[in-house]
Amino acid sequence: MKKVLFFFVSLAIGTGLLVWIIRAIGWEEIALAFRFFSPAAGATILFLTILANLVRSWRWRTILKSQGYSIPVLRILEYYLSGSALGFFVPMFLFGGEIIRGYDLKEKYAVPWPKSIASVIIDRISEFTLYALATILGIAFFIAQANLPSYKIGITIFAVFLLIIASISFFYFKSFKKESIIRFFIQKFNAKNSNGADTAIEVEREIFRYFKPKKKIMWQGFGLSFLLELVLLARTYLLILFLAKPASIFSAVAIVAFSSLALVLPIPAALGSHEAVQSFVFTALGLGAGTGAAFVLVIRGAELIAALIGSFFFFKFGLRLLESLLLKKIGQLFKNGNNK
Repeated sequence: MKKVLFFFVSLAIGTGLLVWIIRAIGWEEIALAFRFFSPAAGATILFLTILANLVRSWRWRTILKSQGYSIPVLRILEYYLSGSALGFFVPMFLFGGEIIRGYDLKEKYAVPWPKSIASVIIDRISEFTLYALATILGIAFFIAQANLPSYKIGITIFAVFLLIIASISFFYFKSFKKESIIRFFIQKFNAKNSNGADTAIEVEREIFRYFKPKKKIMWQGFGLSFLLELVLLARTYLLILFLAKPASIFSAVAIVAFSSLALVLPIPAALGSHEAVQSFVFTALGLGAGTGAAFVLVIRGAELIAALIGSFFFFKFGLRLLESLLLKKIGQLFKNGNNK
């Protein structure tokens, strides 16, 4: 019930923020940004969005292959899109998409639960690491190029910069030294005998087995994450050009960085929050708030199409899950009846 309430509250906040941003900028200025945007440009952005999801799916497939499971990439893409759809529409269900992906693997390919969940978390860590490095570069380029209205904004952005560095450093320091993070929290909260503690530790072991500097597979995952960043950077750069604005690689890197930060907020489809962030960024870079809002509308449209495709797979898997649970329940009833 709390999750549902939070969904509607966050949706209302995002909608209110979107209306406020549009009124502040004006529909005329946003429409003006689209004057040179063509159907071919829209198709290009959609293609790059789909390509980004294919790269993500291929990376996840390599992780599973390192665990001994060879699964067709198109099937992996279905699972990836289904989980991403949940994250796109209801981001407040923290790790909900990851759990769905892990469960599908467990049911369809008999991948043990610790390995399936570990593969999903490894995939996220690989992506987050390159996201974080790109965000650090993007923030640095933004501070160097932007015309900031206040030094306090620069200090806040720099603080985010340091937090990202600290988070990455902490994880890899613990991982390379094979020092359990999970055990620390289990001891801290006295959860040694709680349900799932052993599974969590096993998942962590799988993650540590993957993240070893001498293992080729780890660098392959980082390589695919880097390729993903290049695809997202190309999408951003081309979209700025399609909106008839002068683009530089440095500006595109900054915009990609702030897109990542905007998507952290638990608002469905980053409604309102993404427009607010990019309107500020585009204004500071001299590209115009209307162009920033138009940029987000195009990106959201492309990602919405991908999320709708993922929703089809999500409901297909959901029906399969419901059927599986019903069959197990019926089987249990028969078993109990025969034992009487």
